[in-house]
Amino acid sequence: MGFFDFFRNLFGGSKPKISSKELKIDLTENGMTINGRNIDIPCHLDILKELLGKPIKTGKKHHGNYKWDELGLRCYTNSQSSVVNCIGIKTSAGECDTKHDPKSMFEGVLTINGEPWEEFMSHGVDEEVARQRDFGIYSLFSEYTDFEKGDREGCKGAYVGVEISINLSERALNELVQNN
Repeated sequence: MGFFDFFRNLFGGSKPKISSKELKIDLTENGMTINGRNIDIPCHLDILKELLGKPIKTGKKHHGNYKWDELGLRCYTNSQSSVVNCIGIKTSAGECDTKHDPKSMFEGVLTINGEPWEEFMSHGVDEEVARQRDFGIYSLFSEYTDFEKGDREGCKGAYVGVEISINLSERALNELVQNN
């Protein structure tokens, strides 16, 4: 174990089990696959740890914000639980990166329903700083500008990432209510 590996393990996180370039993520209406393994959102944090390695915790005591710096991935859990309700994939460098953002960009393959993610998201609803698209029970967001700096124009073709949330679309919420 090298000097930096020692401190990484001491302060949280471990060397990823896979490199970012080897990751293949596809999102479908039925869930997500990471390198062929089906994962539902929400899922338990331990599932992601088993697949990706130990993340670095960046949230406060009662909030679970985690990141895998070298993979370009982050996730959020509900307060006081280990249930992941949102996964973020950093696809380009942002000017306002926070401590919750991974240091590196995702370098693997990301598709949504088999389509390149940029093409899929280009058909989403323009929300001034991002495109939003409901997909099954998921809500997907791709920021294309730096809203924290008041930049409302941005470059609408240069997304900084994708967040996959379990924010139920109105259609999915109605289906859940009808089925219960």
